[in-house]
Amino acid sequence: MGKKLLSLGAIAMDIVIGSNELPKDDGFALIEHEDMLPGGSASNVSVSAAHLGLKVYQTGKIGDDNIGDEFRRTLVADGVDDRYVITKRGGTTLHTYVMTAPGGKHCIFANTGDTVCTLVPEELPKDIMNSMDIFYNDMFSPKAAIWLAKQAVSQKKPVLYNMQCVPSFMKLCGTSMANIEEMLGLCTIFVSGREGYYEMTGEKDCRKAMKIVQEKYHIKEGVICTAGADGAMWYDGNERESPAYSIVPVDTTGAGDCFLGGLLYAYFVQHQNKTSAMTFANASAAVKCLQAGPRSKADVETITKFKDCHNL
Repeated sequence: MGKKLLSLGAIAMDIVIGSNELPKDDGFALIEHEDMLPGGSASNVSVSAAHLGLKVYQTGKIGDDNIGDEFRRTLVADGVDDRYVITKRGGTTLHTYVMTAPGGKHCIFANTGDTVCTLVPEELPKDIMNSMDIFYNDMFSPKAAIWLAKQAVSQKKPVLYNMQCVPSFMKLCGTSMANIEEMLGLCTIFVSGREGYYEMTGEKDCRKAMKIVQEKYHIKEGVICTAGADGAMWYDGNERESPAYSIVPVDTTGAGDCFLGGLLYAYFVQHQNKTSAMTFANASAAVKCLQAGPRSKADVETITKFKDCHNL
């Protein structure tokens, strides 16, 4: 059996609206198709990791509504254990409206509901981390995330913190900068996009911003910047880069989540070096971009074959 991953964070359903083009300001566009698909960044990471051979347990909170019921059904169908997903009676599950257009363009509107940010330690088993090997989180439900990260650190287990949304947005969701800084002091690897580093430091040069964050928080294995079509960078005192694969994307939704699923597998399971782990993670993201929908079920063989056939 593969290593056990506990994943906490944004769990949702995505209402995907496809159009031939995204509307301009004050404009409109015709809907070509409309689908409800399972999503949420943390659960997308979970599904990606599960198909790469990890035994994945999702935690978080949903409502007892139709959206929550469908989320739980699809999560299990996609190979993730749902025993630690808590249901709030009378609650509303996080759901998003994802508008997509050809070329991989998309924008997302979120209805956060009243569940995704409210999981607390008392709702989980006290010894939950004892049987886990890795903890992943995006700091939705900060009380539970920090509690679990402290358990993981005390047991010498790695913590990957993905700052899925910038601090100003996270503040609206109940996660303060003090919460974020506490997690930065606990995590093994910190991952963010360029906007996250910019907002944290005021530095527009991402390389300089990464160095500022690493030198301030001394994150054990360093910091990663995911930069979409520009690939990824890893800084731990030394700088490493891995370019993105050149593809014609069908849908970029969830690509960053599949990068993280690939990274968890390559670095913490296969113990690849940092550059190789980023290369595998970029391949995982690229494979996702070649299919519609926010989740990828690509296995190790599929991603390895893609990587071997596409030289960087």
